[in-house]
Amino acid sequence: MNVPQFVTDVGEWVTTTGLQILLVLVLMAVSLKAVDILSEKLLNVKKDTDDVELQKRAETLRSIVRSTLSIVIFVVAGMMILEKLGIAIGPILGAAGIIGLAVGFGAQKLVEDIISGFFILLEDQVRINDVVVINGTGGLVEKVNIRRVILRDLAGNVHFIRNGSIGMV
Repeated sequence: MNVPQFVTDVGEWVTTTGLQILLVLVLMAVSLKAVDILSEKLLNVKKDTDDVELQKRAETLRSIVRSTLSIVIFVVAGMMILEKLGIAIGPILGAAGIIGLAVGFGAQKLVEDIISGFFILLEDQVRINDVVVINGTGGLVEKVNIRRVILRDLAGNVHFIRNGSIGMV
């Protein structure tokens, strides 16, 4: 019996490139699961502890670590799959570098705020309900997140202070 050429070609592709792509997808799934387990173990805070702020801080750091590593895994797996499909990834990486540079210059303050906020949360420098003076503005800390600290002064005014602009507490 005569088998059509395209069936032979598809069978050959499935047994070579298809299996390689499947392996990349399986490794990606395993890596994502490992990231979940690792982030849970590294930033393990007992759920039954009374320190609500500690739980919030740990959950914030856990989500940052998990999402950052997940994005890296997806990008690497995507590039490997594109390469297996015969798409040149060199121009894609070059364009991504140029776009990343442009976004880096445009969002420089945002990146500075996020990095500073990460360390403020990690080092537990400021907590909710603390009374602080930040860069000359004093008040009660109402909220601390990855981008800013929110203070309320004695007159009731609310001050939003970017984490990247905090020089002295």
